[in-house]
Amino acid sequence: MTDVAHGQTTPGPRAVDHRRLDRLFFPQRIAIAGLSPRPEAWGRAAYQYLRAGGFTGEVVALRPRQPDPEIPGVDSLADAGPIDVLIVAIPAKGAIEVITETGAVGADVGGAVVFSSGFAEEGEEGRALQDQLVGAAGELPFLGPNCLGLVSGPGHVVVSVSGFLGRERRPGPVALVSQSGAMGFVLAEQLRRRGVGFSYYVSTGNEAALGVADLVGYLAQRPEVRVLGCYLEGVRDVMAWREACRHAMAMGCKVVALKVGSTVAAQRAALSHTASAAGEAELFEAVCREEGVTLVGDEVTFAEAVCALGRPSVLPARPGLGVITMSGGAGAMIADQVGAVAEVPELSPATRGALRALDVGLAGDGNPVDLTGMFNRHLGRLDEVIGVVGSDPAIDAVALYFTFGDRMLDAYRTLSGHLADLPVPTWFVWAGAPDGEVAAQAGTARVVATIPDLVRSLAAQPRQPLPAVLHALEVRTTRRPGPLPAGPVLTETVVGPALAAAGMPYVVMAAGQSTGEVLAAVDQVAPTPPWVVKVDHPGAPHRARLGLVSVGEADRPALEATVDRLVQAARDQGLDGARVVVEPMVSSVGAVALGALRHREYGPVLLVGPGGAQVEEAGLRRVAACLPLSVRGLDAVHRGIEAIVGAPVDLDAVADALVALDALMAGYPEITEVDVNPVLVTPDHGLIAVDALAVAGGRPDGIPA
Repeated sequence: MTDVAHGQTTPGPRAVDHRRLDRLFFPQRIAIAGLSPRPEAWGRAAYQYLRAGGFTGEVVALRPRQPDPEIPGVDSLADAGPIDVLIVAIPAKGAIEVITETGAVGADVGGAVVFSSGFAEEGEEGRALQDQLVGAAGELPFLGPNCLGLVSGPGHVVVSVSGFLGRERRPGPVALVSQSGAMGFVLAEQLRRRGVGFSYYVSTGNEAALGVADLVGYLAQRPEVRVLGCYLEGVRDVMAWREACRHAMAMGCKVVALKVGSTVAAQRAALSHTASAAGEAELFEAVCREEGVTLVGDEVTFAEAVCALGRPSVLPARPGLGVITMSGGAGAMIADQVGAVAEVPELSPATRGALRALDVGLAGDGNPVDLTGMFNRHLGRLDEVIGVVGSDPAIDAVALYFTFGDRMLDAYRTLSGHLADLPVPTWFVWAGAPDGEVAAQAGTARVVATIPDLVRSLAAQPRQPLPAVLHALEVRTTRRPGPLPAGPVLTETVVGPALAAAGMPYVVMAAGQSTGEVLAAVDQVAPTPPWVVKVDHPGAPHRARLGLVSVGEADRPALEATVDRLVQAARDQGLDGARVVVEPMVSSVGAVALGALRHREYGPVLLVGPGGAQVEEAGLRRVAACLPLSVRGLDAVHRGIEAIVGAPVDLDAVADALVALDALMAGYPEITEVDVNPVLVTPDHGLIAVDALAVAGGRPDGIPA
């Protein structure tokens, strides 16, 4: 599939041999290389966990150190008969020899789990060994090396040695795929404490063969899996990850990713300030947002997101939350803490009247709704209260807050068990619950122990875009700018008019090569001071650093003197053919920088960050969106601009600017970078760009060499 407009090729479905992966997850015969009589040896531990996990198929030992009456030994894989999973628990060089043996004539091996370490994680020598391992494996699918194996509940197979596996656990609608074996089981423990089990667990280790994207694509098709949880340290193939997540969403499987560290190194742009400041984190977040992935930054939020998405509710972008409590203080705490993810609007007079008519002893009916400490008398009518609150036009979801419940366990359990059947999405904060009660009800995905848990659960829910965002994008058509001249650097007098032709609000320009030409142009298009004066030449892309910009010329004599000075400065610096540009100064309440980049790994992306001199300052908020621009991307960038400037910004103005930038990138695949900085936020909440630069060249697809 090719996005012709953006010069970006999107690969089709990855060719994963699902039959061979089926053999990994549903094996009948398993061989162990490295079976030792020592209890602490990984081969022996793997065998014990395998049997304890319920595997009833045949297990053979490949060249065991000493005979074992329980496990038949074989001298070679060629003589072993069909082997679905080969477990490799021997040092690195021996592992290469065993994997080489899988290609021997007569060997029938479905896949391998390579526990062995000493490969790429240990430097150059280890990387060379890993290359040998990959060459020896050929088409054999294998996990690792340096991995912690896999668990397949439906396949009754445990190929791992983690101590976690000795704990009581339950099956569940979750599959876990982790690049860190230990952290994957830490996440599994977080879920276990909430009463949520997993059906599959996979540790990918060094990913010499099978990677996260392969496993996500495979497990998303399993009928037992509703949520895929991933622990990521580095994604080497971003497009494969994106494709796998898109496939999962198409299968109705939600994806939650806990991302640490970095994936591919961020591409450094050649000249564009905005693109140069783009971090990998913002780009990866944009890809995940585009494909509906819930991206989190810690294990607690991960667990809450997985629980929440086990039974998701699509909420508006800014949902109204009805709060029903047995304590006015609890209601106030919820109203204070949910502000980042929801509103607690006042109920309508009609709703308040209907609540009073229920006669359930209310101490407050405005929202929060306070049932008082005598709420237990009316628990049997709680569904009616929820129904009235949930029917209010301003309410999209309801949160209940009750404490302890030791003397009302049956009532609380009944309430927990039928939350999903209520007509409005409803969460139950069971504060101070008896030990194990919240975890026992976690299958509903809407029973939580604390208000912060409620906030995380609400934040994890899928959101509908604001109707205004949908409208802002739908009413615009991409307009191709006029012809652009060739050249590695396209300056403001070229890029500015092109963006304006595509719909971006852009300041008017008066330009010329001599003082007379410039002043005549000023009289026509920008006669009112104050002015900004700049030299425009491809050889001076960052002209302020060269002293070729002057700001705030307040009268005609000052303007004429400045134009004279800059015309001469351009000559002195050898900028043949330079033009001097005069623009009216624009009043503003803030500034952002917009940019676009054709990234080697992420494809075409749009970027927004602080404007002006702050554009490359580290640690400041930045947002990225994938191109072509989508509703999700427009919404995220709009919110990002408002957060950066700390003021409201007109959505239509943002849409105009972004669609124009998208049009420039789509219309000219030779353009590799665009930098529009600053884009000023005007006092009436609009936008206007006052400087721009583009870079062209590289390979025919527009991606820099």
